[in-house]
Amino acid sequence: MIPFRHLIKAQNRAAVRLLGTAAPNPSRGAASPKPLSSSKYGAAAAALLAATAAGGAIALAESKKVDSKYRKLPKQKYPSPETPPIHPKESHHSDLNNPPPRPDLPTIPLEEVEQHSDEESMWYTFRGGVYDLTFFINGHPGGTPRLLMAAGQDLEPYWEVYRQHLRGHVVQWMEKYRIGNLSEEDAKKAVKGITFGDMFETDPIRDPNNLACTEKPFCGEPRIDLLTENYITPNELFYVRNHLAVPDIDPDEYVLIVKGKGIKKHKFTLEDLKTKFPKYEVVTTLQCAGNRREDLHNNEHQIFIAPHWVVGAISNAKWGGVKIRDVLQYCGMDVDAMSLGKLEDPKIKHLQFESYDTDETGFCYGNSIPIESAVDALGEAMFAFEMNDEPLPRDHGFPVRVIAPGHVGNCQAKWLHKVIVSDKESSKPWKQKSYRGFAPDINFEEDLSHWPPKRLDQAPIALFQPVTSLVCNPPQNSLMGAKDLSEITVKGVAWSGGGRGIERVDVSIDGGKSWTAAELYKPVEQKMNRQWAWTQFSKTLKLPEEVRERLARGEQVSLDITSKAMNSDFNLQPETMEPYWNARGVCINHWYHVKTKLDPNREPNNIQHDNSEIEFANTPSGGKFAQPWDAHGFTTDPKHQTNPRAHIEPEASHF
Repeated sequence: MIPFRHLIKAQNRAAVRLLGTAAPNPSRGAASPKPLSSSKYGAAAAALLAATAAGGAIALAESKKVDSKYRKLPKQKYPSPETPPIHPKESHHSDLNNPPPRPDLPTIPLEEVEQHSDEESMWYTFRGGVYDLTFFINGHPGGTPRLLMAAGQDLEPYWEVYRQHLRGHVVQWMEKYRIGNLSEEDAKKAVKGITFGDMFETDPIRDPNNLACTEKPFCGEPRIDLLTENYITPNELFYVRNHLAVPDIDPDEYVLIVKGKGIKKHKFTLEDLKTKFPKYEVVTTLQCAGNRREDLHNNEHQIFIAPHWVVGAISNAKWGGVKIRDVLQYCGMDVDAMSLGKLEDPKIKHLQFESYDTDETGFCYGNSIPIESAVDALGEAMFAFEMNDEPLPRDHGFPVRVIAPGHVGNCQAKWLHKVIVSDKESSKPWKQKSYRGFAPDINFEEDLSHWPPKRLDQAPIALFQPVTSLVCNPPQNSLMGAKDLSEITVKGVAWSGGGRGIERVDVSIDGGKSWTAAELYKPVEQKMNRQWAWTQFSKTLKLPEEVRERLARGEQVSLDITSKAMNSDFNLQPETMEPYWNARGVCINHWYHVKTKLDPNREPNNIQHDNSEIEFANTPSGGKFAQPWDAHGFTTDPKHQTNPRAHIEPEASHF
């Protein structure tokens, strides 16, 4: 088996980028995790090395010029919110990630820890503590290979990159599995012995108004007060959900492989897709299955999966590409007979997707959709290569991605590499683990960390999302001028998964005590059960007499603005999250409350954010974080305060 440390040191940087993994910067030191001893996961590393060794046989990403529009920063359309300075010495979380002293536990030599680095025994160290997490081998939402990559080593260098682990609750959970301590000398040696390369240095540079919920991998949501500026979300503001680093792919060297049950294997270039099949366009909303996950992370329940989206992982765009059913038909599938129910083949049930983006071990992203979604003549599922009349930006899957309207975002694989017709769903963790809806009494600490839990049959995989709506304006935690004000205008967006339309949105400015229907706006016409795109809503409401009287006396008045949408199945949003709280934080749609304060001493239309309590331009329902946000752990720990993009490679200028 090939040690991964040797793989990293031997690989050509550009070849690895083509495969979707950015090699560490040699000047900063190479990653040196333990060997992947399992043949199952070691095969991925071996394949990566073989591809690298091919040298000239692989067309390198930088060997040809990419279109110039991918080499310049997108024009900024909106003002950027100021970023508060970081003051590490003033952090009140300085001890949050420091394991407590445990003199009752034995001192374990570092050399012994290093021996526990395979599937049979996985030990880790962190700030002097020694942890046996062997049981967790299948519990990590991101898959087993990364656990094996760091087994037998200290976690500090890895968490310098993946700082979402540093919000405190992860270390607190690990303490339950602490088996010993390192000596003071070994604790220092454990950290100094590893330099973990940053595979995200080639990621594109993002618009400042695309707010990072996690930096690495980048998961960014637009400021929601901008979502009602346009019906179509501008590319630079469209939310970004990356599971891994962004590959830098030469479009002239791009290849899509389509294979599997009942079809003839084909390889398509980008030019093939554009010339062999009719082009179609569809306007559809995408939303991450975990949007508003931070709402479920509080003092009573904690969420152990990233990112903790705040509220804005939803956007709307026009996509251009070729229908998946047309490509499958070209490969020999009778899509018409299948869509009409005249042909049923037990070997053809799912369409699996594998992508060019990989983790540090060569393990690629993957997901799947039911075959019915792919062959449906009215379903409009496509292999997209355009977004809002432009080539796909790198963050959104350049050069080709899946668009499956109505489905959860994670099904719609970016940087598409392989399409596999199968009788099974994708086996990737992003399908089988990360997006299941568990019952409220199931938690990560006792159940999901010991994967698989007993009753997976009671935890369906999210495929479509429930009806939802968000008040976007007035902005959350805003101070509004209210001099001589008698009315207020509320704006927002509403959407329902599965192609269900929005029939009505009710709005309230008193926290839900009274409601009135808003005006709806949807400029695109879509058929029944094909309502892929969101609906924007607005309503100008007269201020209650009591509010006007208080304003007349010069008092500031607080409003609690919320909304609830009803879809074409007459499903309504629930008021609270308690009935459906789930440990993965998926399909969240309880009322979103916006707190706004009216100031009679300010002129109308004068709006400013109250920055006294805000840690992020977007906030959970009600305007406050239940747990300290600290950029989702990126600025929590005093030992990890560096700029996340302090080191970038030339490919970062490719958009």
